[in-house]
Amino acid sequence: MDVRFDPFSDAAVADPYPQYAALRGADPVHWSEKLRAWVLFRYDDVAAALRDDVHFSADRRRATRGAKRMPQAGTELRTVSSDPPDCLAVRAILNAALVPRVRAIATRIDTIVDELLGELAHRREADLVADFAYALPIRVIAELLDVPEADRERFQQLSHTIARGMDRFYGSGEASGGLRELGAYFLGLVGERIDTPGDDLVRRLIAGEHAGDRLSPLEVVAMCTALVFGGHETTVNLIANGTLALLRHPAQLERLRGEPSLATAAVEELLRWDSPPQFISRVVAADVTLRDKTLRAGDTVLLGLGAANRDPGAFADADALDLARTPNPHVGFGLGTHFCPGAQLSRLETRAALPALVTRFPALRLAGDPVWRKTMILRGLERLPVRVAG
Repeated sequence: MDVRFDPFSDAAVADPYPQYAALRGADPVHWSEKLRAWVLFRYDDVAAALRDDVHFSADRRRATRGAKRMPQAGTELRTVSSDPPDCLAVRAILNAALVPRVRAIATRIDTIVDELLGELAHRREADLVADFAYALPIRVIAELLDVPEADRERFQQLSHTIARGMDRFYGSGEASGGLRELGAYFLGLVGERIDTPGDDLVRRLIAGEHAGDRLSPLEVVAMCTALVFGGHETTVNLIANGTLALLRHPAQLERLRGEPSLATAAVEELLRWDSPPQFISRVVAADVTLRDKTLRAGDTVLLGLGAANRDPGAFADADALDLARTPNPHVGFGLGTHFCPGAQLSRLETRAALPALVTRFPALRLAGDPVWRKTMILRGLERLPVRVAG
């Protein structure tokens, strides 16, 4: 059976999972002429590739063929996406700086959630994306970085623009401009904070050290830029996609309302069931054979996280939403060396947001058709109209 991968059709944008299922069965290591890339659809293949730094490089500069890519900020610098060993010190410094700051901000997350829900309580209807899902993570990441209040709305706009630039590279010129603007802002901020006291994440990254290694000012800028985008955009989509999934599965929604202790497992299941990052890009670093297909050095590979997370070979009743699912070895945040460094923060925000939302508004329901963004790398909603009362 000849199955072609078309992630940009209206049907695929609304629900990509039937197409993933067809390709898992018919052509799990699929060459897409449209994308000029290999696409992997089975859990075992995706998980193995995520852990294999020898054959699959995260450095997109190594691609010799494949789709046009969004320009990367600071690609000549060490970043969390650099190949080992360059990324190891960077990630160690980031984790040492980020983990205590995330722990310290946990109570503030609850307060911010309560403030945002208080604003929604005065309305009968709302767009849950604009009025809640977008507002929460940008406020949290801004507090982590100690960004002035006056700059936060622009951060939200830039993050959205950059995220769109990742998909089909539509708006790529705008995305490049957004990256440059955000980088220039952080360059000024880093310069101001190098010799000033404080405990925000920017200063922690400047002062961070691992085995005598420290980040250069430009590497700190690249890290902050990645955090604003990655820490914001993934959480936006997780909250919005998760809310829609709950509204379409009322029994599971009532289960979460009745068992707040399910929050941790529920977030993991929502990550699995409709993963915000649907694909992660890799470049073949050395020729490798997968299921009788030869992938050549320089080829672009898209690892299908969303497809892997619905693979019945890895998950019982994979298309069912089960908030108490265990075990749940999803790959929503990746695996191995390049596991998402913002995973802890995204989980913390979503565990605070979703139970509070559904408990505060027992009459919460859809007030119109959700509108999906026409993207494939990051799956997210443009609008989620809901009725919060009455």
